[in-house]
Amino acid sequence: MFEGFVAGIAGLWRTRIVTVAACRLPYGRWQRFPVPNNTQVAICLGLVFGIGGCTSNSYYAEAENAMNTSGYYHVLDHIAAYYPSGISLNFPGYIVGFEESPIHMVTKGRKDLVLDESAQSAGYSVDRLLNALKFDVQFISQVMRYEGKPYGEGNCALYSLYFNHGDAVVAPCNDDPRNGASMADEFGDAFVGSWDALDMLRQRIDEDIATKQYTHLVVAVMGLDTAQEEAIRNYKSIVSSIRKSGGDKFNPLFIGVTWPSFYANRWFDPLWEALAYPPIADRADTLGLTWLGILLNDVIMPLSDRIEVSLIAHSFGARAATVALCVGPKIKRDGKQLPKRSAAGEIDNFIGLAAAFSLERFRQNNNPFYEDIHYRDYCPMIKRFIFTASDHDRAFFPVFWSESVGDHDIMLKYCRKQQPVSVSCSEATADGAIKGFDARAKVNYIDTSGLMKYVMPGTEGAGHSDIYRPEVGRMLWRLIDGSAP
Repeated sequence: MFEGFVAGIAGLWRTRIVTVAACRLPYGRWQRFPVPNNTQVAICLGLVFGIGGCTSNSYYAEAENAMNTSGYYHVLDHIAAYYPSGISLNFPGYIVGFEESPIHMVTKGRKDLVLDESAQSAGYSVDRLLNALKFDVQFISQVMRYEGKPYGEGNCALYSLYFNHGDAVVAPCNDDPRNGASMADEFGDAFVGSWDALDMLRQRIDEDIATKQYTHLVVAVMGLDTAQEEAIRNYKSIVSSIRKSGGDKFNPLFIGVTWPSFYANRWFDPLWEALAYPPIADRADTLGLTWLGILLNDVIMPLSDRIEVSLIAHSFGARAATVALCVGPKIKRDGKQLPKRSAAGEIDNFIGLAAAFSLERFRQNNNPFYEDIHYRDYCPMIKRFIFTASDHDRAFFPVFWSESVGDHDIMLKYCRKQQPVSVSCSEATADGAIKGFDARAKVNYIDTSGLMKYVMPGTEGAGHSDIYRPEVGRMLWRLIDGSAP
């Protein structure tokens, strides 16, 4: 409710220019307005609330209202459905869009979600997060397929809950009855429909890999306050920067994840980031315990014996992805627990850029706080962890209690052997080279203070989001290619 209130205030703030312009009539100066000041103020307040209360006839209003995804920040989680050519990848790949709604709106009021009975063995926080699924649940609202062709030709929706009127804004990839758009008013099946979305994705990726035109399978997850449009832009920047170094040796099939990572807005930084950290941390963990866990374990892992798999995750994205692989999934399909697919292969490289979770998760200790999640046996389904931390990263300063992997001070503690988790430490240079990297180590820490140090426009946390430049792409390519150091 509080999030909705803040979003409403944000909507009013966006109308301020219109309101101020109206209140300056007729000649643009307050002193020329031919009414007393108190009346003038009343009129202006009426304009503020009148304009702010206006609603538009959204093209996807039926679906958005049915799933409670019509708010300003909610729409940002499926904005690609409105602009399939403008907001899209410029290389072959998929975007899997996750959203969140009250359980009664997307499960036909069902309260008895089938959960894994072994949840408690992974820590107190897992049990707490699964209990919270009685109120709000995440689900897949869209799987967009991009061909990487000029003019967006061939871009389509493999699965989408956002259908439209008249000519298709997003054409379906095929007439598969499992496509969510064919459900029409059946939005109460959105949660269960996510299984169909992943089945369709698994089938198409299997066909893509069978063509043998791709050298790598790359999965990526972004972090806090990253709208779908921004995430897609970031994915294009990361993959393009790697391509500059890898050339034809790097022709990836890409799968990008977008998820509801906004708590509200960035107006109150850094205080707001501190307030937003716990609820978004929970949301990231829950995503890993549910659908991201299914995506990585049931769709990606079985392919890892046919193509090299690297996962690139930033900030809270690394948190969600590690939970997905090291703990999740904790939901069942038709009452049956899905088998773990670690025997089918492993993730070759898990690259956590400024990761927002604690390495204490690799230890089985009793932490009463939200970090009480256990990653047993250093996650055997991941061949190699690679984490970065920069002294120029300021994103973790407001959340001093978190002991985040991406916090440079925390990195120094581990590298100086003051912590019990064994890590191998190296250093990145300004041009993307890596000094002292040990490819045999299970957990690698790279000090990127000399590399990730610039403020990227539109982001917070100083060097926290300096991950898109060619020099960073050079480092990432060396890690993926195995040529580091």
